[in-house]
Amino acid sequence: MNDQTTEIYLQKLIERFKQDRISQQLLKDWEQIICWDIDGRSYFWRIGEGEIKTIAPQTPGFTLRCSGEILQKIYNKQIPFFLALWVTGEIKFEGSFSDAFRLGYLFLNDKRKRKIVFLAHCFLNMNTRFPEGADFEGANVPLMEILLKNGLGIVQMPCPEFLCLGLNKTGWATRPAEELRACFRKVAEGVVDQIQEYLKLGYKIVAIIGMNPSPSCGVEVTKGKGTMLGLNQDTSEVKGYGVFIEELQGLIKERGCPPIPMFGVRRTLPGEGGLEEKMREVEKRISMNMDIL
Repeated sequence: MNDQTTEIYLQKLIERFKQDRISQQLLKDWEQIICWDIDGRSYFWRIGEGEIKTIAPQTPGFTLRCSGEILQKIYNKQIPFFLALWVTGEIKFEGSFSDAFRLGYLFLNDKRKRKIVFLAHCFLNMNTRFPEGADFEGANVPLMEILLKNGLGIVQMPCPEFLCLGLNKTGWATRPAEELRACFRKVAEGVVDQIQEYLKLGYKIVAIIGMNPSPSCGVEVTKGKGTMLGLNQDTSEVKGYGVFIEELQGLIKERGCPPIPMFGVRRTLPGEGGLEEKMREVEKRISMNMDIL
């Protein structure tokens, strides 16, 4: 490959980045001089202020070495860039592994859809449910099948009751209400940290899925929230958020995150039935959110 052809392919890569909103986000806080050594000839990029520019020769902080044939295949997405860099050795590099990973995401060429859901813990782990509150051996398989069928990554949120009350919930109604709420808020902070990181890198959060009518993770309805907080002995079901979802929603707003779709899936108790109807509603909500995104 001659100099002119190499320059054309490198410029085409830059133009592709300009059209990719996610790549621009990844570049926002990164400054680096990149040297491409293609068939023994050097070409230079400056990465900074959210863009890539071709520049005159300078001392590079990171160097990539490959053939013109490999460069062409990278542009045509015939070879995954990071695999060539990390696995096969078709691209050699000098510099930090941090920069190598950053470049890998700029050239991302795999099957991920970058669409995820944040899911209440016990849908994936029924072992944290209350006594005789599980109608599945380990996880709600029908719900998982729907999410996986739609190509969604599943982020399992921590169980706030497990972390703040213990597995057998002996702390129920014994911890002071504000102390328990503060514990739930701390758990929620970790979830919002993850949400912000995904959003920063251009991922779409299709939904936060809670469990109705949990006193902690209920979305549309909650049951026994006052008893858990030790405020009363009312176990009736009422409209509104559980404590954890309240704290989660509050933090999302406080940190200025964009609105995130949120809904609850009603838990299924042994012998209760109605699972198919619940799953049809999930299909409907997921499909609607996917269309909006």
